[in-house]
Amino acid sequence: MQKFLTFDCYGTLLHEEPTYDAVEHAAKVIGVDHKLARQRFSEYQSDRNNMHPYQDYSILTRNNLIHLDYQFGLNHQFEKYYVDVLTAHRSLTPFPEVISTLQQFIDCGYKLIMMSNSSWDIIDANAKALQVPFDIWTAEDVHAYKPDLHFFKTVDEHYGFTPENHWHIAEGYPSDIVPADKMNWPSIWVNRPHNKATTDIKPTHMIETLDQALPYLN
Repeated sequence: MQKFLTFDCYGTLLHEEPTYDAVEHAAKVIGVDHKLARQRFSEYQSDRNNMHPYQDYSILTRNNLIHLDYQFGLNHQFEKYYVDVLTAHRSLTPFPEVISTLQQFIDCGYKLIMMSNSSWDIIDANAKALQVPFDIWTAEDVHAYKPDLHFFKTVDEHYGFTPENHWHIAEGYPSDIVPADKMNWPSIWVNRPHNKATTDIKPTHMIETLDQALPYLN
């Protein structure tokens, strides 16, 4: 029986902080509150209202920076850092335990599948940093951002997941764990930042680093 693992990418496999660090750096150069800029950038990027109708991730990011200009009463200041922010995003690196753990999953017979709120022009560089083979699905492939169930249903139907052959592993609680529950997918919440659940929905297991999933999957 073929076994499958689906993963969120950012925050689960790759350390996403450099993307936000790039926004903070821009704010420092511009001369505005860098912590507030980081917070507002993060909030905009995760707000589903900014993702409908579907738009490419790079456009979403540029609109976010334009929105920051508006928020701080600026004109084309944050927007000038659009390329820098995307470059930082393409250059993300894995958490320390990730590559060796992914290889152990493969050795256990699992097919690895990435489900990412990203786009074709970015995800290839991110996947290359992981050094192991993945099937890759992005928001651009399905024209929907997680937690939209259309994303999950499309991947589910493609592979024919069952509770016996599949686990979903992710850091994002609202973007991944909640919709995984709605799909009746067994899930492992990689809760690196020790966040608290915002609903009564619980993952099958909760861990702090990816390697802690191994006992549940062997």
